[in-house]
Formats: sequence, structure tokens, C-alpha cells
Amino acid sequence: MRITFVAAAILGLAGSVHADPLDTLTKAEGKVYDAWTKLPLTEREVTFITAPSQGYGIYQAKQGNVFKPGEKIITYVEPIGYGWKELPGDMYEMNFISDLLLKTASGEVVSDQKGFAKNVLQSHSANMEFSMDFTLNLTGAPAGKYLLTYTIHDISADQTSTFDQELTISE
Repeated sequence: MRITFVAAAILGLAGSVHADPLDTLTKAEGKVYDAWTKLPLTEREVTFITAPSQGYGIYQAKQGNVFKPGEKIITYVEPIGYGWKELPGDMYEMNFISDLLLKTASGEVVSDQKGFAKNVLQSHSANMEFSMDFTLNLTGAPAGKYLLTYTIHDISADQTSTFDQELTISE
């Protein structure tokens, strides 16, 4: 009985060893895409960075949220759960328009910019790795604490997501 069980196990492994790796990967990716379409638009990563990112996951995180007067405020964002618009020629488009709201600690609106940033990517793949940088220059803003609110509009899938970041401008 033990020999039969071992032989069956070996035969089962032999079949999986000869499976087409690309087919296996494609099936797994299909499950990931199915799960993705059930996600609401949200952010996997939001962080202040020291300089513009060089692509998805390629950034230097800023330590803390305190900025010197005149220092650029750069936010790195990795959205997830967004949609793709199918285009002719087997192309996909990701299309985001983002709004900015900046308030003082007491709630006074310093800046309210609709359509602050636009990010569009056209690709032959329905990419699930996408990042955006939002850059602010608050030259002349008084020292103090601020609340930064970004609202991302996914134009391709008619969804919206909002997130906040607290920051301080030092003296």
C-alpha cells in the first residue's frame, strides 16, 4: 500500500513538472485580475519622498513630515483597485485626475485646486503597478501644521478615493 501511494505521488508530481509554466502563470494572473476588479479605488502606499520617484516602487522616503520653508513637498502614491479603459489596438488606458485641498491646523483653507494633477498611462497591458507623484511648493507659507487632502478620480472606472497627510512647515 505504501509503495502504491509513493508511486501515485511521484506520478502526480511528474505531471505538474511538465505543465506549461506560461499557462500556469496566466491562470494565476487571471485570478489576481478578478480579485483586483472587486477592490475599491484606494492607495497601497502613500508617503512623502525626498525627490521625484523614478517609477513604481523606486523612491527615497522622507523621514518624517516636517519641511523647511520653501522645500518642495512631494507625495508618492500607489493606487490600487483602479480600472482600465480598453482602447483600439489592444491598448488599455489608466486615467486619473486629482484634486488638492490644503488647510491649516485650525481648518482655514489655504488652497483648493480641482484638477491639480492629471496622470494618464496607455499600455498594451492592464497594468497593476502604477504610481504618481504630487509636488507642492509652499514658498511663503507661514510655519505651522497643515492638513493636505488629495482626492483621486479614476476616470476609466468612475471611482474616487481620498486620503490625508499631515505636515509641518518649520520656522
